[in-house]
Amino acid sequence: MKRLICFLSIILAGCQDSKIVKYPVEGELCPQVQILRDDSYLTQYVGYKETFQISISGHQGYCYYDNDVKRYRAVIRPIFTIKRLTPSEETDVRFSYYTETVKGPPEYLGKKTYHLMAHIAPQEQETTYTAPEAKVFIPQEMIKDYDVNLGLWISPNEAAYNKKTFDINYRYVDE
Repeated sequence: MKRLICFLSIILAGCQDSKIVKYPVEGELCPQVQILRDDSYLTQYVGYKETFQISISGHQGYCYYDNDVKRYRAVIRPIFTIKRLTPSEETDVRFSYYTETVKGPPEYLGKKTYHLMAHIAPQEQETTYTAPEAKVFIPQEMIKDYDVNLGLWISPNEAAYNKKTFDINYRYVDE
């Protein structure tokens, strides 16, 4: 009987996913994601016609210790709101976003860009899209207060166009 219990405990231990040990304790925030205002929305246009507005409306995420590389990782799944600004048959919306770390040890710093394609039905005016997971390394000593910046990748032309339009959420006009 003892051999059977020992055998079952070995089998069950092998069935556990030893790679992921989630952190932190429930109620603590990890990762600390900062959505940058200037890069939080983007108006796509073709010619002189606005087609879609994409904005970051939030994120889902958690942190875990990756036993394979012996480091903590943050998993971030950005949530985007996509609005159709003019009627069209276009259903594919292509855009990019980035994660960036700007403080901490040098090996943890950097910016990574992710390219996406979301789908919006021709009759839909607005949809929500949750992106696939983006993973970022986090220094162990900074796990509770390590900021990860999140923003849309915006070309210089798109940034200039966005600054000329009125943003109702922040109520500013740049002429």
